[in-house]
Amino acid sequence: MQLRLDTHMHTRRHSPDSDLDERQLVTQALRRGLNGVVITEHHFQWPEEELAELRRELVAPPGFVLLSGFEYSSRKGDILVYGLSHEWAQKYPPAREPEEMLRIYQEAGAVCIAAHPTRERIPFDDRILDMPFEGIEVESCNMAAHEQRLARKLAQGLQLPMTGSSDAHRIEDLGAYATAFEGPIETMADFVDCVRRGAFAPADRNLS
Repeated sequence: MQLRLDTHMHTRRHSPDSDLDERQLVTQALRRGLNGVVITEHHFQWPEEELAELRRELVAPPGFVLLSGFEYSSRKGDILVYGLSHEWAQKYPPAREPEEMLRIYQEAGAVCIAAHPTRERIPFDDRILDMPFEGIEVESCNMAAHEQRLARKLAQGLQLPMTGSSDAHRIEDLGAYATAFEGPIETMADFVDCVRRGAFAPADRNLS
């Protein structure tokens, strides 16, 4: 069973730089042909009770995946973190060393994806070559074409699986890029297991 998910986005409820209305998530996701989304606010993770309330409010169709992780901004590069409780998102201040934070999160049980690692404004440095990420984000709305090519080359060199995701801060960007996962995925535990198995790859782009 293959699921098409957008696993990197920010809503206006919890990310000050976003205009994306969380109440439109399901409608836009379905329009883009997605089977679900994973919200990744900056240094905030939706508590499960708040996420459950959003699920009820949006009346998502059966099987629609609505989960939450968070994005940590290190001194050199951003890290997408999945599989921890919401308290972890605010446990450490921004701008700590990337290899330190990757180790801390993975030891706590998370899986981590390097977000837009070759983006000129906020790139990782050469330390990424020795950092054991579970995957590399190679496509997003905030990566130029040459940055996407560099990210693919990086992932191939490191022999790491790749993701595509919108990094949406506007509702119209949600689902512009996505990742195909070999499911089933119903819970964050399922998602983490799928990432650990490397059972994912960038999905064909939906331009509708």
